Amino acid sequence: MPEPTQAIAPPHNLEAEQAVLGAVIVDPACMVEVSLILKRPEMFWRVSHQHAYRAMQQLWSEGQEIDWVSVTEQVRRAGALEACGGAESFQNYLTEVAHGVPSAYGAERYATIVRDRHLMREIALRSGDARAMALDETRTPADVLAKLEADVHELASQRYHGETHSMQALIQQVMDQQARMREWRQSHDGHALPGLSSGYVDLDQFTTGWKPGELVVIGARPGQGKTSLMLNLAEHVALDTPNRHHDGRGGVLVFSLEMTATELVQRVICANAGVDLRKVKLGMYNHDEEAQLKDATQRLATAPIFVDDSFTLSMSEIRSKARRMRDRYGIDAVFVDYLQLVKDNERLDRHLQIGNISRGLKALARELEIPVITAAQLNRGVEQRSTREKRPMLSDLRESGSIEQDADQVLMIHRKDSDEGAVNTEEFAEVDLIVAKNRNGPTGDVAMLFRKRFTRFEQRQNMPTNWAATPRA
Repeated sequence: MPEPTQAIAPPHNLEAEQAVLGAVIVDPACMVEVSLILKRPEMFWRVSHQHAYRAMQQLWSEGQEIDWVSVTEQVRRAGALEACGGAESFQNYLTEVAHGVPSAYGAERYATIVRDRHLMREIALRSGDARAMALDETRTPADVLAKLEADVHELASQRYHGETHSMQALIQQVMDQQARMREWRQSHDGHALPGLSSGYVDLDQFTTGWKPGELVVIGARPGQGKTSLMLNLAEHVALDTPNRHHDGRGGVLVFSLEMTATELVQRVICANAGVDLRKVKLGMYNHDEEAQLKDATQRLATAPIFVDDSFTLSMSEIRSKARRMRDRYGIDAVFVDYLQLVKDNERLDRHLQIGNISRGLKALARELEIPVITAAQLNRGVEQRSTREKRPMLSDLRESGSIEQDADQVLMIHRKDSDEGAVNTEEFAEVDLIVAKNRNGPTGDVAMLFRKRFTRFEQRQNMPTNWAATPRA
């Protein structure tokens, strides 16, 4: 008597499905890549995985946190909790999945495996349908071939998450952009920038303004003024908001992972007022300086600057907060001080963590369609080189080449010394702001001065010719 044939399970990989869900819970930022590959929950084999992924898609679209509690609650709202084994069982399962994921860094690879198994199931299913049509005497070969061609085309398109454009279509898009830019330039008398102005004319000549989707990195060693430069830039963008918007929206969001919000605002006020920061901290300012501080406070009181001084932030938290501020206030830019302080999966090597963060910031800029400006530490190697070679280079970006790869622009602060012909005092320091990378423009140096007591950067040609003779404090 012949043995009964065992049913062959359709192609699937439960471990890969679990790894995808676990990676998204561990690092929701990877949802950017995963969602491009796994567009539908039905691409998962297990029904509970479908419900979990559908909940993650919904939370992601709403800008909510993605964790096992939120996913369980979302599944409950969808009325699918019992199909997943109940609340306690489902929560325990999601927790185990998150703890068991090999690495959130491989989320894209896991998603690709899940997609490929789904496609194999679809191929098997549709091949059976085509076979049934071929055995149906009422069908013609043309019917069967049309069905096969349509299925093959649809399944093949699911293997790619990008789009293919013809040269003609791309040329038309470029021509449309050029026409819009020309009209915009003419309507603004040819003087305005197409992007956000930094407040420094010489720098704007290199960048033509920061544009939506750009990631700008400001690199420097500790104590060189990268936080001060970021605050100067954020202040200008915020104060210029009324010139860009007439509806009360706009502004900047600053993530300060190193300083408290009050410390940061005090710096901004002193820099704007031109009053010694140290004297203000000690309460030693005079009557004239008090008046200057009051004037600066009035100027900044209505500036749309929003500060988040959480000392421990992950990319998912930054993304969630930035998205809410973009929706609520229409912010024009995000500033992060600084990149290496952003949290990532501690089980990964440090250079992989930094790579995840830099890609996350770039993805955030593209998603919100605004520029993201972040500070970054440089390696100590720049200090160990001889004086003539102390100009920072792209290779000095600390812990990861991904920063250089992901950034659209890299600006580096180089304080010049006497061996380079610089004249520095206790009041001023000569600085070259090096445009080391500029994806859409030239590179070069912007000559600047750093006013030490006020923690403020100024363009060198805007300073008085006798600045070197300024009395020392």
